[in-house]
Amino acid sequence: MTRAPAPAWARGRAVLGLLLALTALRLLFLLTGTLDLSPDEAHYWEWSRRLDWSYYSKGPLIAWLIAFETALFGTSMLAIRVGALALSILGAWGIYRLGEEAFGDPRPGALAAIGLELTPLVWAGSLLMTIDAPFLALWVAALLWLHRALRGGRPEAWLLAGLAVGLGALAKYTMLFIVPGLVLYLWRAPEARAWLRHGAFWAGWGVAGLVFSPVLIWNLRRGWVSALHVASQGRGSGFAWLFPAEFLAGQVGVLSPLVAGCLGWGLWHGTREGLGRGREPLRFLVIFALPVLLVYLGVSLQGKVQPNWPAAAYPTLALAAAGLLVARADRQAPAARRALIRFLTAAAALALVIVAAGHVADRLGLPARLDPATRLRGWAELGGIVAEVRTGMPRPQRTLLLSDQYQITSELAFYVPGHPPAYNLSLGRRLNQYDLWAGPGAHLGWDAVYVEEGTRPLDARILAAFERVDGPRRVEIERAGRVVRSFAVYEGYGFRGVADGGEPAKY
Repeated sequence: MTRAPAPAWARGRAVLGLLLALTALRLLFLLTGTLDLSPDEAHYWEWSRRLDWSYYSKGPLIAWLIAFETALFGTSMLAIRVGALALSILGAWGIYRLGEEAFGDPRPGALAAIGLELTPLVWAGSLLMTIDAPFLALWVAALLWLHRALRGGRPEAWLLAGLAVGLGALAKYTMLFIVPGLVLYLWRAPEARAWLRHGAFWAGWGVAGLVFSPVLIWNLRRGWVSALHVASQGRGSGFAWLFPAEFLAGQVGVLSPLVAGCLGWGLWHGTREGLGRGREPLRFLVIFALPVLLVYLGVSLQGKVQPNWPAAAYPTLALAAAGLLVARADRQAPAARRALIRFLTAAAALALVIVAAGHVADRLGLPARLDPATRLRGWAELGGIVAEVRTGMPRPQRTLLLSDQYQITSELAFYVPGHPPAYNLSLGRRLNQYDLWAGPGAHLGWDAVYVEEGTRPLDARILAAFERVDGPRRVEIERAGRVVRSFAVYEGYGFRGVADGGEPAKY
């Protein structure tokens, strides 16, 4: 009697076990409570308290997910971040399944999934509940279903791919890189163009458009503020060699040097074999990575690119590199195969060392600017001090929280007990989501605690906004006995409103 093939989860038991073990380690680290919410996480939590169909800079998915998590587990750092842990497992499992189906071999998917999980980029993304967590999981899901449609000939896969694309775009607009990737694939793979005459292809894109439509309607009613914001991200200060060099160095840093070298090698050989010779699945895998890398490399020619922006390129690029490495190992003599295994082990070990160093950077005495966790420390301490100041004021229940930065405003809203009203004043900064919500003008006559970062003379507009301003109280956040950041806390009495400077909006 012929034995039925084992289900996918059974074939990948070892991979799933490793993913669960890594997740358990991350959970244990979060339980230590050494990392406060990042400013972005706190800001998205603020969004989750005011659910909408979209927001100034991003779609609504991150807010919906955080609202769901806090409804289930309460409002806490761990409750907000548990989604990132779960989404990391889903994304890594999707990479494994895509590799297994694309190569007909579980090894490339296992190597790519586990290898990426050990990099600083994915490790940090698995701890922090930012837009990258849902986006990357849905990006991988979309690629998996696109592969099943384009290479597996499954019409229903277009509908599920469209669903994943639509949901992913609700998390991060980078999801739209799927479009040039698909166009490029149809150009380089003539046999796939028959789908252009199939209803399932267009139905899938209809699903994607329908799911994404709330963002379009929301922006239509608000003068396309999100589009203006995204367009402003590509404007830089002019060509400079420093920016591309910084971009490439940043990718080496977030991937770790040996992993970055493997992916670079995979990009070179995958492009030659996939695009040049039409070899599958390298053609599919490289084509969906190239638009992301080329666009951000182009952007880096005239402005700063954040290290995490090209992250969408790495799942398929890692699979291409893993597939090539497995194929090479199969052709090599035992001694050469052992050398390759030692290299891959060293790459994984180096990535883990970098990750571990990031967790204890404060104990290693590294400068604050080199410690990726600096921006994740001190917020609870600041919130406690601001709460103490607010409680000592004559009318604490009629006392606002104010700042000139949305990051500080969001952190105060989260960490000050009771979550009192918090507002972000505009003193010539760029627009953000706070500007689309009701401002503090409804609380004229109230008192306020105003917080700004650094030490500088208080802006005249803040002095004019109150009948009296006392302070500042200096708050210094220390790490390993050194001050890494400082804040000035003021008490404002009798809020009169902030005068409009008449400056044009900065997106």
